[in-house]
Amino acid sequence: MSQDSLKRAADMLLHGATLLAEPCPYCSGVRVLQSGQALCISCGAEPDSKDKVTQEGIKSIEQQMLELTRQLGSTTDAELRAKLLDAISELSKMMAQKSN
Repeated sequence: MSQDSLKRAADMLLHGATLLAEPCPYCSGVRVLQSGQALCISCGAEPDSKDKVTQEGIKSIEQQMLELTRQLGSTTDAELRAKLLDAISELSKMMAQKSN
């Protein structure tokens, strides 16, 4: 696992990215998804950005949206609410990409 890939993945997670349930197609490592682009934490592979999220990925996105919605309903912190709404919006965009 390269330090560069690990740092980049951590930065992506801090900025609203999500962990994918499906492993990297190249090394079976953990992947992070942001704005439709996946990054493997282990090997650093970035499949073509035109790749569609698989059905398993859609289930993961749906679960993440549910969790974010629960968090949104239980907080009154305006800054946190804005971040949660941004994350939900990104996930919605990914869902729309899958249906195209």
